[in-house]
Amino acid sequence: MGPAVLVALLVLFGSLYPDTFLTKTNLVNNVLGQVTFLAIVASVQTVVMVVGEFDLSVSGLAAFATVMCATIINTTSLNGDPEQPGSVLLAVLLGLFIGVIGGLVNGVLVSYVGVLAFIATLGMSVVFKSLALRWVDGKPVYGLVEDGFVQVVRGELLGVPRTIYFAGFVAVVVWFLLDHTALGRKMYAVGGNPEAARYSGIDVKRVRLIAFAIAGVGAAAAGIMQSAYNATANTTAPEPWMLLSIASVFLGMAMFRNGRPNLLGTLLGVVLLRLLENGLNYTSLNNYIQDALLGVAIVVAVVPPAVSRLRAAR
Repeated sequence: MGPAVLVALLVLFGSLYPDTFLTKTNLVNNVLGQVTFLAIVASVQTVVMVVGEFDLSVSGLAAFATVMCATIINTTSLNGDPEQPGSVLLAVLLGLFIGVIGGLVNGVLVSYVGVLAFIATLGMSVVFKSLALRWVDGKPVYGLVEDGFVQVVRGELLGVPRTIYFAGFVAVVVWFLLDHTALGRKMYAVGGNPEAARYSGIDVKRVRLIAFAIAGVGAAAAGIMQSAYNATANTTAPEPWMLLSIASVFLGMAMFRNGRPNLLGTLLGVVLLRLLENGLNYTSLNNYIQDALLGVAIVVAVVPPAVSRLRAAR
């Protein structure tokens, strides 16, 4: 179903706008190049949903890790020289460390304390966002260094935006983890039947904890790369990732593997959402109508598999 929908969208918008829609600039740069950061977050969101949970804190955690990284880059080095910028490597490592710690906090609350994932991750998202706003006093961080940070993410390699390579790397790592490691098999077992997994000797709490840690570091990485691409760290930039990442996973579940979270379906869901949004931008419809059509498309894609599962259960 997924590839068929993708082809249908390409044919529809390609026939309506053949001179602009079906071009390398639009399909590669505007479609694929603009969803790479969401693709990273959706990939790690898939890991959490494989174990039967979901993470609503990815946007808040990404914002916090991003502004922490950016402010360190823009501060002076340890020797106090105001002309020397802070260490880019140190800043990036700190941002990723914040992502890991934030993910572990979520994992502890959900797995060991017993708080529902919806409550725990939504609450922590507010905490992370508040910390980010407090750290920068609600203002964006401008003027990030060009060399060694911004230029690594910007530009193209072999005619393809570099951001696509970063998203592809994360996707390959997540795919290998889920489909070709013992930990991945344990994650699917926990998500399928946690009680059976527990009786088979799997440490369910630990597996869930690892899944949330992976989601945290992935969200932080996406936020840091987005700030490098924009040369600005803004606490509002990652906000759409929370719902769109979950919607992408659900779309992938509807199109592949009979309703099971899977990376291929997630990535296809990300591309479908962006492709539909990009095609609607060529129309003269108002933005609120475009948003409504996008929401309807998500519901239409998810409802048929849900109805099939209900009929099978009866």
